Amino acid sequence: MKNSTEKKRISPVHPVAAVILSLGLFGALVHLFSVIFPAFADFVNSTAGLAIRFVLSKIFAVFPFSFMEFLLYSSPLTVFVTAYLAIRCAKKGRIYIIRALSAVLSIAAGVYFLFAVGFAPGYRATPLSERLGIERRDVTAEELHETALIVIGELNSLSEKTEYSLDGSSPMPFDIRELSAELSLCYERVYAEYGFPYTFSSTVKPLIISPLMTYTHISGIYSFFTGEANLNTNYPDFINVYTAAHEMAHQRGISREDEANFTAFLVCRASDNAYVRYSAYLNMFEYLSGALYSADYDLWLDAYSRLSVKAQGELSAYSRFFDKYRDSQASEVTDTLNNAYLESQGTEGVKSYGMVVDLAVAFYLD
Repeated sequence: MKNSTEKKRISPVHPVAAVILSLGLFGALVHLFSVIFPAFADFVNSTAGLAIRFVLSKIFAVFPFSFMEFLLYSSPLTVFVTAYLAIRCAKKGRIYIIRALSAVLSIAAGVYFLFAVGFAPGYRATPLSERLGIERRDVTAEELHETALIVIGELNSLSEKTEYSLDGSSPMPFDIRELSAELSLCYERVYAEYGFPYTFSSTVKPLIISPLMTYTHISGIYSFFTGEANLNTNYPDFINVYTAAHEMAHQRGISREDEANFTAFLVCRASDNAYVRYSAYLNMFEYLSGALYSADYDLWLDAYSRLSVKAQGELSAYSRFFDKYRDSQASEVTDTLNNAYLESQGTEGVKSYGMVVDLAVAFYLD
């Protein structure tokens, strides 16, 4: 029997921290096996990963603002408080120093677990082309031109149903919450047709920092540790619709950027709302136009000449809007960081955003 005056023994690692650190190690194993075995990545992405994304999205949906953005703004205070508490622990002795360090490491381990299980397997899962039953391949300028003409045909028809402002831009005829509800419904339609992605109702979060964020050329971001699809609302509305669908694709386990882009296209074109469909075809035309311009200027000129005057006016308005942000050092930094991250996940880096044209050509011409 212990003496009543004997001090209680302090564990160098708090039990909660020990559990979270163990989850981090488990996440590392899941991450490794996902890289090696695509079938395992598919399994995790559609089970544990889906559960994590769903639960996080529902938990943080109670906040009417982006909790990810709140964490960003509060990070200086968080660092200060953490450092203060660590110093206090250090004064108590070596065991408390270890306890403080293990607590900090457990936070990093917890965030890594959410990434390794909730989002990273999507980068290694079965390619979208295989799920759609199409063959992805190198495409010719003629195929880009033919696909662009198909998209232009739909776009010209939808432009006649779209209202435009005096500057040529088109205002979105609904708010963000209504857009989120419409896109959630469209995801259900895509799932009913293709059997993926697993979907649920969610709301896109507008970012307060949107005007400044535009200098980074980032139109949206998925926060894997809060499950939120965040939107830079400073961009033109036709881009906001498509970007919202893109970030919601990440929210549903489509991690690769080109695949999230094409999923956004499938989702938006499945809408009953003409403006959402207009957004799908105009954004896809932008990708096809960029690729065609690089491949064959004459074919690009032919395609662009067939675009409706209203759609051309929209693109001109967008170009004028973007002039302010076009040459930005912030965008160079974010591009470098984003490219390094995407390449570390086995993709083509920032080039993968534009690779959506391969999927579009295969979808329409094969």
